[in-house]
Amino acid sequence: MALSEHEQRLLDEMERGFYRSEADVLQTTSSSRRRVNYRTLVLGIIVAVVGVGVLIGGVAAQLLWLGLIGFAVMLGGVMLMMARGSEPELTAEHIAEGGKSPRKETRETLSERAERRWDERMGDR
Repeated sequence: MALSEHEQRLLDEMERGFYRSEADVLQTTSSSRRRVNYRTLVLGIIVAVVGVGVLIGGVAAQLLWLGLIGFAVMLGGVMLMMARGSEPELTAEHIAEGGKSPRKETRETLSERAERRWDERMGDR
């Protein structure tokens, strides 16, 4: 069964929208990766090890407050280790721009995109 001209146009538009959204998802996931900041990682490991030492010392001395401080320091060290770097990953586009800082693009919200597409459809009729 053949599709009408209007149905074929809608199908083509849906396919283009699908491929655009798929490209957006791929671009978002690749741009969300950050480089590992080794200084922060090593500092976090050192802080966590010191925290474990203070925690064990607090338990051995039977001082609750010292054990809690050790736990807090250890937790802070682990959070510091898990913190991602603030520098974005270098891409070919970034290098081609001459090392300029990557600019943030404003993205449409779902409702804005739906409204824009609705206006485009109503203008086509």
